[in-house]
Amino acid sequence: MVGKRKLRLVGVLVAFGVAAAAAYAALPPTNVDPSTVPTGNLAGGTPVNVLSVDSFTRAINQAQGTNSVLQHLTFAPGQSTGWHTHPGPNIVLVVGGGFTLTDEHCNVTTYADGEGFATGTDAHLAVAGPNGANFYSLFFLPKNADVLRENADPPVCASK
Repeated sequence: MVGKRKLRLVGVLVAFGVAAAAAYAALPPTNVDPSTVPTGNLAGGTPVNVLSVDSFTRAINQAQGTNSVLQHLTFAPGQSTGWHTHPGPNIVLVVGGGFTLTDEHCNVTTYADGEGFATGTDAHLAVAGPNGANFYSLFFLPKNADVLRENADPPVCASK
């Protein structure tokens, strides 16, 4: 029962994140023409583990408040984030090109234009595809967070 409630909460949060990214994309242009930004859906195969669900719950239900940050970024072909974590959950919506995402268990998933994924506070690595990556990243952060990301050591499975 608790698991279903958490999954429902994540579903609502993911829908909120996608809606927020779409709303941001519809704002008057600063450096991107909103009409050129396709809408997208989170990929059906996006893994959502309990730690990710818990990070959303912690970020949203904080007595001291929650901050959210929306970034629009572009990566060159093959550009890597390096192994890293976030102080709170992060929803990524790819609007051009693509990413290969490797999680803390060395599971690799590829996301293309119009797809997205959610990461929690576990270590992960993203590498832009052969056409680079154009994406929006929505962070839910504890109010006292002073960074969006922190470098992390690769998991043991990445050393093999």
